[in-house]
Amino acid sequence: MTTILLAYVPSATSEAALTYAIEEARRRDAKLLVLASERPPDPRKARGVTDQRSLPERLAETGLEHELRTVPTRDDPADDILDAVESDPVDLVVLGIRRRTPIGKILLGSTSQRIAIESPVPVVLVKPDTFVPPTRF
Repeated sequence: MTTILLAYVPSATSEAALTYAIEEARRRDAKLLVLASERPPDPRKARGVTDQRSLPERLAETGLEHELRTVPTRDDPADDILDAVESDPVDLVVLGIRRRTPIGKILLGSTSQRIAIESPVPVVLVKPDTFVPPTRF
């Protein structure tokens, strides 16, 4: 059975990725492996979550086979995602992405960029409906 890994933290970007992962899992008749951070949600980012039901409840409602795994907080969440890709039979990774300033990318790195480069399986990066691309010069 195909497995789709979704990295989730309460945010508009993760909501967009969740919607995409559910649709893709239905299309492929796949299982969802959801990695959720144990870190409390950032109130600024969590405003993008309009469905206030718990993630386990929402996943159960899909009717899809799924596993929800809570992962400890780390300096770099990419490690948890890459570890899961290496240890589980993952066929596709789905991540939400947000707009980052060039300075933000330099100072903080980019989890999605690291996953896209280092993952041995395909990675889909999903933008929320509210995504505004940076100004191009």
